[in-house]
Amino acid sequence: MGSIPLFSFDIYNFHLVIIGIITLLAATIPNLLNNKNITAPILYVLIGVVLYCFSNNYSSIAVLNNVEVIRKIAEFVVLIALTNAGLKIRKPFIWNTWKYSFWLLVITMPLTIIASAYLSWWFLGFAPAAAILFGSLISPTDPVLASDLQTTKPSKNDSSRTRLALTSEAGINDGLAFPFTFFAIFMASRTMDYTEWFVEWLWIDLIYKLIAGLGIGLLSGWTLYKLIFSLTSKNQQTKITRGILSISLTLIPYGITELFGGYGFVAVFVAASMFSKSEKSSLHMDSLHSFTEEIERIFVALLFVIIGIYMAANAAALWDYHLIITALVIILVIRPISGWIALFHTDLSRFEKFVLSFYGIRGVGSIYYLMFALSVTQFDDAQKLTQLTAVTIIASVFIHGISAATIQKKLDKYDIE
Repeated sequence: MGSIPLFSFDIYNFHLVIIGIITLLAATIPNLLNNKNITAPILYVLIGVVLYCFSNNYSSIAVLNNVEVIRKIAEFVVLIALTNAGLKIRKPFIWNTWKYSFWLLVITMPLTIIASAYLSWWFLGFAPAAAILFGSLISPTDPVLASDLQTTKPSKNDSSRTRLALTSEAGINDGLAFPFTFFAIFMASRTMDYTEWFVEWLWIDLIYKLIAGLGIGLLSGWTLYKLIFSLTSKNQQTKITRGILSISLTLIPYGITELFGGYGFVAVFVAASMFSKSEKSSLHMDSLHSFTEEIERIFVALLFVIIGIYMAANAAALWDYHLIITALVIILVIRPISGWIALFHTDLSRFEKFVLSFYGIRGVGSIYYLMFALSVTQFDDAQKLTQLTAVTIIASVFIHGISAATIQKKLDKYDIE
């Protein structure tokens, strides 16, 4: 019988070490980089590039062969981020909370979808369905990466109109991108003659699923609050593990809503907002927020290291000036202009309008929508669509990430004044 070698390279154990290191970095890097001119996702992407350069195990990242796995990872990250965003909003059901993000949702988001779809069709030659899918997936402000400029944790008063608007916008528009994604799916899977399916899309995918998400989110958030804080004593409440409660607040609204065919992303954000509104103790809320933030950090680190590996493995394809120009136009022209149009009539200062218009950060939400659509039906230009999405996300991570610290400092001074 052969002996087992004392020292042997096992790829599984190697990946365990890598994941452990990444988790450790996720716990320390965001604090070390606080107020620095570089954000954690930038560093994670660079770590991924280094991993690719020093390992032969990542010669190619076949995204289209792993659609379902990537979708599930991105889905969980977005869900945790939506819970986190909802918990931060202390007064979710008053107009002042939504007075600016409302215009970003009803004007900026549709304009971004239309302009991005047209650009990818005209400049890159995408098929109409693929172009509309790209416009839809690239339109939401990412609740994961936008956290650097979001409002403070629940126990702290934040008078910043800009931070609150970014938080509320990022929290709800991930769910609002779903109807447009389904519009693209209908185009790709059925027929270009929209009259054959438009009514179905309108009543089911636009109206019913949104109402279901809102209704179930409100009901589940209120019910969870009542179960935890009204039917238990204060002594029992202190024994409830905050991590378990946070996961429940994420998975229960999402699962129930999806079972009823609604938009789970909407339900999770609304449930967390409802729970936050009902909760009287800021200590409880801070504890919930801290746990979801920790989980979010770990998965963000893992996901963006993978993006870094993908970027290095596909550098030749991604370094296409057509893709780069398209991504830069979306980040530097389309989103800022559409944001400025939406906020032009508001009482915000020029600087506040600039921040809200410019910081439509693209990230994990875009990955999820792309993988979701590709898992449902086939799209022409799927490979090019994946590459364009990756280039746009990477460009957004670097452009918005490098400038975020400077904007944060100016926002802090501006809000004090």
